[in-house]
Amino acid sequence: MASLYPLLPLLSGLVILGVVTRDTRIELRLIRYGVRAKGRVIGYNETSTASRMIVQFRTEDGREVHAEHENTGWTASRAGEIVTVSYDPDTPELARIVSAPWLSHWVRGMFATLGAILVAAGLLLGYLAWDWK
Repeated sequence: MASLYPLLPLLSGLVILGVVTRDTRIELRLIRYGVRAKGRVIGYNETSTASRMIVQFRTEDGREVHAEHENTGWTASRAGEIVTVSYDPDTPELARIVSAPWLSHWVRGMFATLGAILVAAGLLLGYLAWDWK
């Protein structure tokens, strides 16, 4: 029976790359096609596993929206800071912060690199462990 241990890093890396890819595609779509608005960080929604910023802004039609900023990046924002959000007019509650003085994408790059390393390690371990005769 073939060893299955090489699948652990391979599958872990693929999951990480999938999450990073999904997050990047959503953000790029909003940057290209979304409507931009000035917003204000009004607080945080903290759980035992996550802390998301709550951003308040007005849509083009004047509706006030409170959106939780979901992002893979760690940020250093404070309540009251002005940011630029991009949103889909059909679902403004899913807005993303696209411009802020502290916004950085290095965390996304770090996770993408980790995912690629895990995939490569899984492939190497699979090559060494599995009999390819």
